[in-house]
Amino acid sequence: MNSAIILGGGLSERFGADIPKQFIEFNNKKIIDYSIHTFLNNNLINEVIIVVPVPWIDLIKKKYKRCKVVIGGSTRFESMLNGYNQISNQSKNILIHDAARPLVSQKIIDKCINHLNKYDAACPYIDIVDSIVSKNKKSINYLNRDEIKKIQTPQGFKRNILDDFSKRKPFGSDDISMAIHYNKDISVKFFKGENKNFKITNNIDMHLFRGAIDAI
Repeated sequence: MNSAIILGGGLSERFGADIPKQFIEFNNKKIIDYSIHTFLNNNLINEVIIVVPVPWIDLIKKKYKRCKVVIGGSTRFESMLNGYNQISNQSKNILIHDAARPLVSQKIIDKCINHLNKYDAACPYIDIVDSIVSKNKKSINYLNRDEIKKIQTPQGFKRNILDDFSKRKPFGSDDISMAIHYNKDISVKFFKGENKNFKITNNIDMHLFRGAIDAI
């Protein structure tokens, strides 16, 4: 059994909107709806858990009766735990996805799950196209962009991996970084993601998202 946790529990304070960005509407759908629909329509996903802030619980529960809907925490890690605690006992593989990545594709979901047949975890990435520097007060050093990648979600895990690091103290900015930090022997398959699977963090991203939807 394969489960997915969609993390939409943040308040989007950096985005500066009146409501969390994942609940902004475009074409009569909220941003969070796009990824929910994609996961619900994936043949490999058996269960979807949606994590949202308290004010949105009733709305999302009413709209998605097939899903488990839980309250988000004060941090991303707490939201992930709240979702993880609702996972079915039969679930063997778990994908964790940011609701702020509404354009996730069926192809990425399929790849993430299929890689878990051989690996403990799987994670999509995209290449860096800009020049990259490491800068401090004394020096600037150019880095090899071929060795630097941008990490995306969904990030997939065997159940035992999440069982382990869910009991630990939070570390890093995503689930893969935490899993690797606490288990140096973990086997992770990093695979090519898609540029359109970007995370909406500012108004420019929102403009790109609207353009991508209009083009479909």
